[in-house]
Amino acid sequence: METQRLVADRAIPLLQTLVRNACVNTGADDSGEETRSIEAVRDFLSPYGIESSILYERPDRANLVARIPGRDHFHPTLAYMGHVDVVPADASQWSRDPFGGEVVDGEVWGRGTLDMLGMVATSAAAFTVIAESEPPPGDVLLIVVSDEEAGGTFGARFLTEQHSDLVKCDYMVTEVGGMHLSEGRVPGLTFTVGEKGICWARMKFRGTSGHGSMPYRADNALVKASKAAEALAAYQARPALTPIIREMSEAFMTDRFSRLLARLPATFDLALSRLYRRNPGRAKFLHTAARTSISPNVLETRGKVNIVPGSAALEVDIRLLPGQGVEHAQRMLREAIGDSNEEVEIEFFEFYPSNVSDLETPLKRATERILADILPNTRIVPMFIGGVTDGRYWRQRGTVVYGFAANTPELTMDRFSAMIHGTDERVPVSCLERNFDYLTRLPYELGSEASGQSGELASARVHAE
Repeated sequence: METQRLVADRAIPLLQTLVRNACVNTGADDSGEETRSIEAVRDFLSPYGIESSILYERPDRANLVARIPGRDHFHPTLAYMGHVDVVPADASQWSRDPFGGEVVDGEVWGRGTLDMLGMVATSAAAFTVIAESEPPPGDVLLIVVSDEEAGGTFGARFLTEQHSDLVKCDYMVTEVGGMHLSEGRVPGLTFTVGEKGICWARMKFRGTSGHGSMPYRADNALVKASKAAEALAAYQARPALTPIIREMSEAFMTDRFSRLLARLPATFDLALSRLYRRNPGRAKFLHTAARTSISPNVLETRGKVNIVPGSAALEVDIRLLPGQGVEHAQRMLREAIGDSNEEVEIEFFEFYPSNVSDLETPLKRATERILADILPNTRIVPMFIGGVTDGRYWRQRGTVVYGFAANTPELTMDRFSAMIHGTDERVPVSCLERNFDYLTRLPYELGSEASGQSGELASARVHAE
């Protein structure tokens, strides 16, 4: 009952404010305007005696950092990190106002409730309870950022490059985790430990301009680029069945035969096809996690409808596995399009390497201990993802970063993947409650695990005064 009251009184009203602020990030530098939500979080924390710093490169795109000092500076620092910008929403396709923040049938509706305003609100609410309770063993940070949906230029990248001492931490909990997998002897809950690298390429094709009325044997650059796009879309890299991919496969597959097929590179894609028929969301997550992926997404030409184009550009989204760099991407692109397009010019305009945190850490053990109490008979399923989060900026600086939320079984992987960036996005209040329990207890259990004293459960030390 105490959890329900605290979530109802603290987390949900803050979540509704964040949804209604509609900090929509279109990718333009002047979009988002997240400062209004950053100030809302600051104002929420202030009555509990929590001071926060607001930092920005652009005044309209601010970030917040707050700290609760721990009892012992030798204990690890834990951070809760989330973003307040959201992707656009087409209201005509929604059942309810995407920026209304309504609570209906035990769910909070609105753009960003899953990605990731619900996590921000429960983190902030848990932060106030920790501030009211016995000081945690180590420092606890609350980091709320802007611009995640467009790469973090004004948010996570700015903070880690310009204020690294202020946001330095040993452990971090952030987004893209906590999706339920119900099949198997023990239900699973995804626990993201790493993500693929970004490598964006622009492929330039040359032809010969001519009159559009005479296409016979024309040297059409658009046709060359289109053929290359088809070749890239058809290209499939060999799956890399690392230990984490094998563990994901065991948890994701819904029958014993598919699990057997997924153990071998030669039959892995057959297992994926079987999985897609039943659980397309899982199949997409597993497909991208297991291999380098190439997706041709933008095709551009300049000219008029009556001119054979003499140039065309194809922009390609490549996601790399650990240890792969630009040279690997270059070889893959050449291999995919074949020798006939040797004249293509390839330039890379964005790169960030794949990053993975260690799995066996005090933070993971602390999470398992808390889950045994608040979500019994639920196992952690380590996950590697194809998308990127702001956690990458901290992983590259040595922080152990996990994407996780202690969600209840209503939030399955298929349901999560259908709603995130999609229509009718909403989060069950039960998920907010369980995640609030997890986050309020985590600093204390982490301190016990880090010092080798994991016998005491955090609930004995966390209380709201």
